Amino acid sequence: MSQSPPLKEIAAATQRFVRSLSPHRPQRVEASVASTAGMPLLCAVEAALTEALPSRAAQELVWLTAGAEQGVHKLRLLAYGPGDQLLAEAAHEFT
Repeated sequence: MSQSPPLKEIAAATQRFVRSLSPHRPQRVEASVASTAGMPLLCAVEAALTEALPSRAAQELVWLTAGAEQGVHKLRLLAYGPGDQLLAEAAHEFT
């Protein structure tokens, strides 16, 4: 029996990450997902970024298939400001 991926949890973590950047406005956000269910998770991340970002920032979304354990979903988020200055980084693991 396969478990459905934690779409709501991934989206909520992404929105919290963007809110934590205030008052900074990221120019670029990178999100990587390591999971066997990467595509639906990336769609959830993209929707959350679209909703949460105050202005349209460049987005880089990556699905890492190597090293993903069955039933484990990892999310890594990075936000960059002017001059590619790292504003924030977060990592989450969901089961």
